[in-house]
Amino acid sequence: MGIFKQKAEDTGKEKNLVRDALVHNIWLAGLGAYAKSTDEVNQLSGKGKSLFDELVERGRAIESNTKERVHIARSHTSVAIEERVHKMVQKFVGIDNDHLDRVDDKIDQLTENIEALLARKQEKTKPATKKTPVKTEK
Repeated sequence: MGIFKQKAEDTGKEKNLVRDALVHNIWLAGLGAYAKSTDEVNQLSGKGKSLFDELVERGRAIESNTKERVHIARSHTSVAIEERVHKMVQKFVGIDNDHLDRVDDKIDQLTENIEALLARKQEKTKPATKKTPVKTEK
């Protein structure tokens, strides 16, 4: 029976060695899984950062394009609003642009005529105001 006991003891030692090796392998697999997940997180972080940088660049390009489009739209809107307000004022006052332009031209012409008349009047009065000094003898 000693042989059977010895074999049983050997089997127990082998089981312990196998169990210890299995436990150690499980431990190593856990460490490997942790390392692999850490690497993947770092890769994802790198990919995420590069994706973020790419999105920022695209955003800058779109922002400048959008700003330009907004500026153009604002200009067109301002012109349209000014035209509508002008038309409403014309309807309210009853005077159109052509009539105002003709009145403005007439005012300019009258201003030129008045300036010309004033210039002629000043020319006529200048020689009359020039008097030669009279010499008096003492």
